[in-house]
Order: sequence, then C-alpha cells, then structure tokens
Amino acid sequence: MGYIEKNLMENEKVAYEAQLHPVVYVWPILLGIVALAVMAIPLEDETKFILKLAVGILMLLAAFVWAVSINGGKQYVVTTRRLIFKRGIVKRESLELLLRKCEGVKIEQSVMGRLLGYGTVVVTTGEASSRYAFIKSPLKFSTQINQQIDNLKAGD
Repeated sequence: MGYIEKNLMENEKVAYEAQLHPVVYVWPILLGIVALAVMAIPLEDETKFILKLAVGILMLLAAFVWAVSINGGKQYVVTTRRLIFKRGIVKRESLELLLRKCEGVKIEQSVMGRLLGYGTVVVTTGEASSRYAFIKSPLKFSTQINQQIDNLKAGD
C-alpha cells in the first residue's frame, strides 16, 4: 500500500493516476549510451583500459542516479475529492488540492509535446496555480480532473 492509498479520506477513491512521459529520460539514456560507447573502445594498454572502464562505470552510475532523481517517486493522482501530487523517495513532499477549490485546468503543449503526447497541466485555485510538467496524455489527466469536479458539484 503506497502513500496515496494510506492517506485517502473516508469514502475517497483514486479516480486516475497520471504518469510522467518517458521523454524525461532522454538525456540520462543518452549519457548511458555514451558510457557504453566509451567502455567499448578497444585499448591494449592495461592502465588506460582500467581508467576507461572506471570512467564508463561512473558515467553509467551518473545516468542511473539522474534517471532516478527525475522520477523521484513522483505521483500525480486525481481522487474523488482531491488532486494529490507527491514526490520524494527519502524526503517526501506532497501537495493536495481540494477539487471544490479548483477553478480551472489549463494544458500547455509544445509542438514536440503534441507529437509525442506529453505536456504541462496547470490547475488554478484562486490566486495560486500548480504546474504538472511532462505529463503523459495531459488531455486525459485534465479530463479526469474536470470529471471529478463535475461529480462533486452534482453531489451537492
């Protein structure tokens, strides 16, 4: 049972969980490919071989840490009452917006975002706004938020 499930209110259910788009991992993957290329260079000198291998391993480790830090335990969840954003693996940070307080949902997509299916969803609540970047299928996330807001209003 994860953080979200442990912190649901009474009669609250998860309606939708948004995902980060894989495009956020492009740079760490490229670094990993470069690391593998560096390690694949043939060398006959044993000292240079060990140095090359150590540099390649450090680059692979850096790519892995980079990829983990990008995700960082992020969760974007729409429940029947709230919008919950959680991040952090060791140190946790969460933001919870009551859907009753949400005034608008905006989607921002670049040309590349439209082609690949990712974008930023901005949720406004009065004077504040929350941005959720690199969301996979942002229109679906936005629709789910609006659907839950409508469901709350219909229940009043």
